[in-house]
Amino acid sequence: MYALRVIPFPQTHRSVLERIRSEDAGVRRTAFGDLAAGYWRPSYHYLRLHWRLEAEEAEDVVQAFFTAAFEKGYVEKFDPAKARFRTFLRVCLDRFVQNVRKAERAEKRGGGTTTLSLDFPGAERELVEIQSADLRDVDRFFRDETIRALFARSVDELRRVCESEGKPAVFAVFGRHDLSPSPGTSYATVARDLHLTVPQVTNYLHAARKRFREIALAHLHGLVGSDEEFRLEARELFGLEVEVPR
Repeated sequence: MYALRVIPFPQTHRSVLERIRSEDAGVRRTAFGDLAAGYWRPSYHYLRLHWRLEAEEAEDVVQAFFTAAFEKGYVEKFDPAKARFRTFLRVCLDRFVQNVRKAERAEKRGGGTTTLSLDFPGAERELVEIQSADLRDVDRFFRDETIRALFARSVDELRRVCESEGKPAVFAVFGRHDLSPSPGTSYATVARDLHLTVPQVTNYLHAARKRFREIALAHLHGLVGSDEEFRLEARELFGLEVEVPR
């Protein structure tokens, strides 16, 4: 029987729900920023494809939803015994859209909050790739889009980390072999194309995959509602049993 490998989770910060429930307004605001960073893109795609909102209306709803979630304490009501956190968030989004439609306008809220700086044009371009997605299972669609956004953020961060550490070749190997391999790609072809040795490719790929996993797990920890859900998601995505530090 296949045994899952147990790895320690890098200690970065408290869970997103712990921080959202903090009495410190600054901690809460940062936590919501992390939450929005992970969920705004799948939310936008969900609004465009499932709710059939026009691009401008979907942008307004995304901005208003995360602002309202912060101001009205939506997330604080989450009960991990009832559903996964992303399902809870999607249901909250559905109810928010229903209320917006009843009011016949997308509410724009002020209250001193800062408008999120989001790449809506980039999210809109991605619709070309996912417009044929099966929307009969909305939970599955929202899950897949959340994972897509998680991996994209993690790849971008890995690229920045490799560049800042003066190791662009590490990311180049990862990109060539794992992200966009051509037919017939192998360690040998990557080594040839990047003017490296095969042992170098092996070592760089191992290092990149390990760092990518650490980055992705750190982001994942900010997208779930409990440590148990985090362990379950890590098991499903990476085949790993994760030890969450106390």
